[in-house]
Amino acid sequence: MTSPTFSRTLRRLSLAFLLGSTALAASAVPIAEMRLEDLLPMAPDFRTELKLNANQSTLWQQVEGKTRQLLRERKARRERLQAAVTQGLQAPRLELRDLLAGLDNESALSLAEEKQVREWWLSVNDALDEQQRQMVAQFIAGQMARVMDAAVPHSESRGAPVGEHGGRKGGKGGMGGVSMGNGGAGMTIPAN
Repeated sequence: MTSPTFSRTLRRLSLAFLLGSTALAASAVPIAEMRLEDLLPMAPDFRTELKLNANQSTLWQQVEGKTRQLLRERKARRERLQAAVTQGLQAPRLELRDLLAGLDNESALSLAEEKQVREWWLSVNDALDEQQRQMVAQFIAGQMARVMDAAVPHSESRGAPVGEHGGRKGGKGGMGGVSMGNGGAGMTIPAN
């Protein structure tokens, strides 16, 4: 007969193993490590740097508003998923397939949302002139460099202090190595 504590630990370990194995399959590259949630706060400053005309500015504001709404809805959905997984882990008979079905659904929804958001922002990019597009390309290259820099373990870094999300302090809008394009559903497994 197994103890309830051992049973809970075994459940958590099983779930962590299954979730971890899916994370290994999506090995990160810098562009995939950029998260929309980290880029969006930089949008107002970057919009000012681009010196948008009235039509471009209107389009930017519309797309930025739709993007922020989508992120709010995603956050609420993921919080509900997290609560459901937490509750499922407390069940006497844990069915990992049921828990993982919710994660699969979240991954599919996130992937579709990422594609939609890219289309919205590509419409903004299409409205830019050549000089503004070059500025966008330079901005993305800079963010990728920050993500790559943040991916270097602290002992191998160039000595710059590390910020709270793993990014170097002092850089404008540093992002820390986190993910944007892979559409995966992040999950925290509670430790009871």
